[in-house]
Amino acid sequence: MTLFDTFSSRHIVHAVLVMDTALAVGARLSLEPTGTDMPVAKGPDGRPFIPGSSIKGVVRAHAERLLRTWDRPPRLWACDPLGDPCLPRQRDSRRGEERGQDARELFEASCTACRLFGSQWFAGRLAFKDALLLNGAELPVLTQVRDGVGIDRDLGAAHSGIKYDFETVVPGARFGVQIVGENLEDWEAGLLLAVLRLWQTGGIAIGGKSTRGTGWGRLDELRVQRVDRGNLMDYLLQGTAAEDDPARLLAAFRSRLEEVSRDA
Repeated sequence: MTLFDTFSSRHIVHAVLVMDTALAVGARLSLEPTGTDMPVAKGPDGRPFIPGSSIKGVVRAHAERLLRTWDRPPRLWACDPLGDPCLPRQRDSRRGEERGQDARELFEASCTACRLFGSQWFAGRLAFKDALLLNGAELPVLTQVRDGVGIDRDLGAAHSGIKYDFETVVPGARFGVQIVGENLEDWEAGLLLAVLRLWQTGGIAIGGKSTRGTGWGRLDELRVQRVDRGNLMDYLLQGTAAEDDPARLLAAFRSRLEEVSRDA
């Protein structure tokens, strides 16, 4: 197990998110006088993108669900970061005095999800970049505005005076996804890929209003690159990284799961 003080390895996951349905992810309100109530996130060039925080949120949520299904503490598990965190807040008084020697102890006490995605004590070892639109020139339009209404729960019909609209990215949009993992063990990279495999089959939605049909897509063109001590200079000087086999990493995670199940 390696923290951030030493470079051990870097895994770089590349994929393309292809939206099968419209996508609603972004800002809460528009600053334009005639803007929509809920616009999508756009860059300075006006093109929509998916914030890395949105990708991280959905990947972490599904990783935690899987970890709680297997539930093999202390080696493979996920805490409830809001209700029952793996590192109680009472320990905050120790941070200043014992920060150096305590870091490794706290890391060992953290759950698998917090070790990977981060907590209030540790930065995450997985970084999620903003996903930029790849095929804007091929789309007839980039976004469209949809209408929504508030529903009267007693009548089961539209409630008068509660109408709103929201902006979506049109179906068929393709976004470049990139995830960087620092100092991951092979099985940890395999856990990440297990979640992404679910996305490859269209089993994960991203953004808002997914129960109404938006946000459903699939990952295509998934590949993994690896940098370690052996090719570090090539990566630093030329920007080249070795291709890694996703099947090998998934097998490492399967072996880890079998190992902790035997020891339970």
